Amino acid sequence: MKRMFSLLVVVALMLAVMPAAAPVYAQTDAVMARIMEYGNALPKGYGLLSVDDLNAKIVEGKVLVLLDVREIEEYAAGHIEGSFNVPLRTLAQNLNLLPDLNAEIIVICKGGSRATMAMTALHLLGYMKAQTLKGGFDAWVGEEMPTATDPFTVEAGTAPEVNAELLAALDGILTNLPKNWDLVAPKDLTAELAEAAPILVDVRSDEEWSKGYIEGAQHIWIDTFVGRLSELPTDKNAKIVVYCGAGYRGAIAKIIMNLLGYTNVRNLSGGSGAWVKAGFPLVGVPVVALDLPATLSAYLKSLPESYNALRATDLAEELKGENKPFLVDVRTVDEYAEKHIEGAINIPLNELTKKLDLLPDLNANLVIYCGSGHRSAVAMTALGTLGYTKVRSLLSGLGAVPADMLPLTDVPIEAKADKAPAIMPELLAAVDAFMSAIPAGYYTLKAADLNVLLAEKAPFLLDVRTDGEWGNGRIEGAVHIALADLFTKVGELPADKTVPIVIYDNPTHRSSMAMTFLRMLGYTDVRVLGGGVGAWEKAGFTLVK
Repeated sequence: MKRMFSLLVVVALMLAVMPAAAPVYAQTDAVMARIMEYGNALPKGYGLLSVDDLNAKIVEGKVLVLLDVREIEEYAAGHIEGSFNVPLRTLAQNLNLLPDLNAEIIVICKGGSRATMAMTALHLLGYMKAQTLKGGFDAWVGEEMPTATDPFTVEAGTAPEVNAELLAALDGILTNLPKNWDLVAPKDLTAELAEAAPILVDVRSDEEWSKGYIEGAQHIWIDTFVGRLSELPTDKNAKIVVYCGAGYRGAIAKIIMNLLGYTNVRNLSGGSGAWVKAGFPLVGVPVVALDLPATLSAYLKSLPESYNALRATDLAEELKGENKPFLVDVRTVDEYAEKHIEGAINIPLNELTKKLDLLPDLNANLVIYCGSGHRSAVAMTALGTLGYTKVRSLLSGLGAVPADMLPLTDVPIEAKADKAPAIMPELLAAVDAFMSAIPAGYYTLKAADLNVLLAEKAPFLLDVRTDGEWGNGRIEGAVHIALADLFTKVGELPADKTVPIVIYDNPTHRSSMAMTFLRMLGYTDVRVLGGGVGAWEKAGFTLVK
């Protein structure tokens, strides 16, 4: 298939300056029959193909048609090698650029919505092997897959024979798509719901619906959609927003509804997943009792070997890159005012869980720091427990960083409040109760003070380092439970939760995490050896083997 790509560009540019054709909403017997046939036998997985699966097909040498339906400028800026461009609005007019109806077509756009609309149109026309690249070109680039900028050329053939009325209807729908592709962002939808609320149609499964939905929505599962058309509004011009979990099934529903004559149907961009991620609530969420030990344990198990401790050298490199982390200084206001890392906002440790509206979303790249690494490790643990997925702590804090390694300033950053994420109220209350009660000193203990305690009434001394570190030397009298084993060996801790416990590691990070866990589990007298075994030895005290 070879034809100069420039010919397609010329055609697309001509179409861009021509007035859009009036949409054709056909409901003839033949069109309705095809809608019913398709809706009753939607493709497995709704036609989605992951980046890994597409890459595997390419590596295997499968014969694929890679169809990029983004705009010309988007395609020119970068695309999957071997893909050719037919902008979505022109798709129905360029079927002669596709092979026969049995071709394996992979449709690509930026994030998946346009591709799913294109795939649905192709399915309805008979291209039943068409699939959508899940996550689109953005996901492909995110997985660091190869891209190209040189256009791929295709050769025009003969378009297959398809139902002319159906083709005209789909052409009218696609040609008249607005600039925003009939997508509505969660933030815009919530504003609309507060004013002239559109009709909400949730096309997720019964199981998904049972776990929570947007208030006011009616539920029609996409798999049963065409069998429940009587439940749709009778006013074909009604303002309607459809949504699913991520936006793909919503796009299928939108095309079907357009074909049925509905003229004002939009799809919630990113679906209910994006809605929740933006901090907006669902109703009908089952009441689940908080299992705090399980929540804490699950967070600990999710961590890498580093326990999300970030070295200053690595932070310095990240700050030079394009995707800089969001910096949070959890020291006091006075400490922050004296000097802080450029770009960091200040939320003192005790206030952190009350000011989540100052942080970005739950999946944002966060780096927390303090003076020594203790407070930041506590803050990291608290946020991780609440569901923040990419939060790290600067190991050993700002006090251990050479003056010229990180950009420092005394110019404050004004934190801008947005909407706090939706977090289980009971979980937030439990974590906030711990954070708000942290006293001056932050539950740390100096080496000299620990030595005095050990000589008088020894506390339960807990070493949370690895087996290898423990074998190289430990404080006499300590009990060893590696941090990774804390929840499986909690029975080795004192049964009386009022017994004094002192935890240490090297440097202070894992012990700060362990202290946070134990205090949230109800242990009332848990402290951390500030600076760990390094500080212990620096103070002149010895380790035993």
